[in-house]
Amino acid sequence: MRLRDIDDFLIFKGTIGWSRKSARGYADALRAFFGYAAKCGWCKPDIGEGITSPRIYAQEGLPEGPEWKDVQRLLKATKGNSAAALRARAVLFLLAVYGLRSGEISRLLLSDFDWRSETFTVNHSKRGGAQKYPLLREVGDAILEYIQKARPRCSCRNLFLTLKPPYRAIGGSALWKITSRGMQAVGIRCRRRGPHCLRHACATHLLEQGASLKEIGDLLGHRDFRSTSIYAKVHLQQLRRVADFDLGGLL
Repeated sequence: MRLRDIDDFLIFKGTIGWSRKSARGYADALRAFFGYAAKCGWCKPDIGEGITSPRIYAQEGLPEGPEWKDVQRLLKATKGNSAAALRARAVLFLLAVYGLRSGEISRLLLSDFDWRSETFTVNHSKRGGAQKYPLLREVGDAILEYIQKARPRCSCRNLFLTLKPPYRAIGGSALWKITSRGMQAVGIRCRRRGPHCLRHACATHLLEQGASLKEIGDLLGHRDFRSTSIYAKVHLQQLRRVADFDLGGLL
């Protein structure tokens, strides 16, 4: 193991979407491990001492995502009849319209959808617990088309599956590729291109439309009001009170 190997690893993770905060956490952990390894005589002491953590800048934690007009272009451009295209379209609709997290997408089951009442249930990653959402027609149509034409027939009951056997629930890496490739295909320029940037775009769009922070937090499944209030720093001038929240006005 060389120090250059660790530097290359952290640089590579940055190219596939890691934030500086994530890279800093891993660098700190690696520095501690190699410091211990050097005391045990497993490696040279200069490896741990040479690992540097990325600098975290002020306000770096502010949410960042594409403009809503670009999100609309992304959704309209996701076409095709291949299994990959049908899966990508359904995934992108759920990410953009409801602001779901990657883990929440991965855990969705076929049984979470009540087609008669036009609702679906999400098990939140951080807040915990289940929450029911209204299923918008365009989103429902995209999901239904994926199930009928593209989803493999297998014993796994997760909604979104891998394209090749052994079939299993889709993971975070595949979700990142779906989002990143879709944004790149339509020319969306954004420093972050993973699923979370569509979550930020959803929240910012709702704020621009006049939704309250509580309403946005309820939709996104935030446990703490402070998690939602960060969006006020991004579009503080557009924050205003509203009486009703119309989910149907998202698209």
